[in-house]
Amino acid sequence: MPSFFKRFKDKEKEAQAEKAAVERPATPPPAYGDASQDLSPVPDLDDTPPPFSVSGTRDITAAFASLKLSTQNNPDVDSCLAHLKLLHAIQTLKEEIGYTDGLWDIWDHRAGPKLDDAAGSSAVSDQLHILSIIREKRWALYLARAVDRYEAWWTSLPNDSLTELDMETKGSPKYEKFPEGSVDFPWTQDNLPPIDVLMIWHTHMLNPRVFLEDAMRRGLKAFWTTGMPWAQVNIAIDNSFNYTATDECKAKWERTTGRAWLNQDDPKFKSLECPACHSIIELPWTTCGLPELYKGVARPGLHGNGFGDGEFSQFCTEECGVPIDKQILPVARFIRDAKLSVEDSIPMPGSVLDPKYGTPNCTQAPEGAYPLAELSFPNRLAKAIYPQLRELIKPGMTKSQLPTMKDVANIVGSTIKDEEKLKSFQNPNNVKIEARPGKMIPREAIQDTERYQCRKMMGQYWQNPSMFGLDLAAGAIRQGVFIDKMYKIDWLHSPSARSTMTRLLQKYDRFFMIMLTTPGHMIVPTLDVDLAWHTHQLAPRAYYKYSTSRTAASQTQQAKFIDHNDKVEEGVLGDAFVFTCRKYMNLFNEVYSECTCWFCEAVRDLHSSAGFAKRSKAQKAIDELHRVTPPLTDKSTMPHMSTHNAVSAVEQEAVHWRNRSVRQHSRHVWNFRLNEAYTRAAARAKRRGITLPPKEVYYNHWGKDYYMLGPHVAPSYLKSGIYYADNPGRMPMGKEAWAQCAEGSCGNNDIAAGGCGGPGGCTQAPGYVDGNLAAKAGNDKWLGGHAMTGAGGGCGGGGGCGGGS
Repeated sequence: MPSFFKRFKDKEKEAQAEKAAVERPATPPPAYGDASQDLSPVPDLDDTPPPFSVSGTRDITAAFASLKLSTQNNPDVDSCLAHLKLLHAIQTLKEEIGYTDGLWDIWDHRAGPKLDDAAGSSAVSDQLHILSIIREKRWALYLARAVDRYEAWWTSLPNDSLTELDMETKGSPKYEKFPEGSVDFPWTQDNLPPIDVLMIWHTHMLNPRVFLEDAMRRGLKAFWTTGMPWAQVNIAIDNSFNYTATDECKAKWERTTGRAWLNQDDPKFKSLECPACHSIIELPWTTCGLPELYKGVARPGLHGNGFGDGEFSQFCTEECGVPIDKQILPVARFIRDAKLSVEDSIPMPGSVLDPKYGTPNCTQAPEGAYPLAELSFPNRLAKAIYPQLRELIKPGMTKSQLPTMKDVANIVGSTIKDEEKLKSFQNPNNVKIEARPGKMIPREAIQDTERYQCRKMMGQYWQNPSMFGLDLAAGAIRQGVFIDKMYKIDWLHSPSARSTMTRLLQKYDRFFMIMLTTPGHMIVPTLDVDLAWHTHQLAPRAYYKYSTSRTAASQTQQAKFIDHNDKVEEGVLGDAFVFTCRKYMNLFNEVYSECTCWFCEAVRDLHSSAGFAKRSKAQKAIDELHRVTPPLTDKSTMPHMSTHNAVSAVEQEAVHWRNRSVRQHSRHVWNFRLNEAYTRAAARAKRRGITLPPKEVYYNHWGKDYYMLGPHVAPSYLKSGIYYADNPGRMPMGKEAWAQCAEGSCGNNDIAAGGCGGPGGCTQAPGYVDGNLAAKAGNDKWLGGHAMTGAGGGCGGGGGCGGGS
């Protein structure tokens, strides 16, 4: 089927298309909840596959078999449907794992004998709550093991690691030309990974800048170029959404990785190199299991001390006896990466891509200066502090003596503040550079970009012991929020599935255009738009080319690789969504969030409360939405804002009282305005004979209903302590939080990281409030200043300086 984006082949056609898109008359939105309506007919093309039908399995199978799938392309109807099929397979897998009683000796009967309704609603609810945690624990362990298996696969792929020399070589195919791609990776049905590894890879690719840098550092050009092999994956998933593989595929996997095909069949012990003595030791994945017929008194709980548990703590089983926990593992990883930088010139994480544009920095430095000097500051820094780093971990240390990433941050900070040390590795040749027109300064003075790069490097280690730029297990859990919603909406089995995909691709095109025209704002996708956006990111080279070419042709005239932020504070996300809805309505005279839940109704009131003319135009679009959208009893099946990246900020004790009070005030203002807007919207709808849904929203998680204020908040059912890293739905804030900056690395946070089309990085979510914020709060004309209170988890800490890590 012809690509949806071919009309953007050159700049002239692109400009014409955007102009036409803005002037195009409004079209009625599709009734997502009503499969009987098809409001956006599919063009009459010769290669259009037959429509989906709910009449039987045979029709669905035939429709899937007829999908025309390829790689290195922009998203189209077929690839979006294939993506939905994969999401259904992942959700099917999740339910299979969570409901497998006794997996890793975690049994449902630990919740007590099953109660009937006569026991009282409170007792039944409490038991369902315990059962939901037990099932979530099984899934959390499965994901921790899946990331470990993904690492084994990643390291087994043919690679050619990037070096600093490659970065300094003009036209290097391993650096400057890497994003241009190569031939396809040789995918067949016989070399696919297992479904759990495919799921983690899926999560990795949905963090585009992190995935690009990780692939560049490892030298996986063909692997990055090709992305998700949709044709092979589509064949591997049967009509019941089970993932199947050939015998040769399973055998090849086991030969190349040394792992079992099924996650559950891998050993119950994790092989780990001791950070102190470097011996290979065997540690339990979990200590939470109990035999089915256990009659003892001891109860280990569900937090546990195993490698995949939330309170991981073990000892080296060799003579060194060093305690090993999740605080020391990122330190060991940092030391290991610094050693690779010293001995093999492998760039440090966070030092490869331009922080503002997310692309390889190909600018040549003045003669005599170090090429890529600002970008590669972390590499020079790592080499300078390596002698101190290698003394941090020694055999025989006690728990109180073990270093954490705060100790590494202290070393980094003291080195940056020491002028002599800084000069020794910044500018041994005493070269001067132009700081601004007519202003020459010594090279040893640290620049804002270098401070940012330092924070970005540190941000890849906080609470992340893996070899990748982010905690992929936590990322997979957040992606699971989106997958669950796609599964419940179930466009895949709708007769109008193809026209729905056509419509959401049109919305995605408009969404991207809004990102291009409002570079200073975060633009938030709805669930339908996010499906298209995710599908695009699963073709990394195509998404990179599309993103950089469109931004180069926009008003900024600068190619930029737009990131997909993995963690955004829920208040910031809500504010940005209101802005996005308003912008979409103004440009296209259509409702952006085609959903009638209470939150979306309130948001529409907020963004359409301007002058009479605009109000009248907006009301017509809202009335049309109510006309074509049938009432739905399950609000979880509505395509409202996509919030899989929403996280709640956790205030630390060390947060300054003024910063804390400003944030708390802003949250109160936001909730007040939202409730006020809902009241107005409900009254207006009542006058038209329409009853809006109540604010009570419940989400079912492993059989237990959890109350949530609305779709804009982080999931309340994610429980701290059961995940092997940290709670994926929370983000620490404050100077003493685990994601604090290294002293001396803070500076002007004006480098746009590109998360969700907005500032990303520190500008979007600083993780602290400066002295001017209190004065700024409340000045926003329609949200009471809440847009200024984003929490990024400190510099680099999850949606902080990493811009999506």
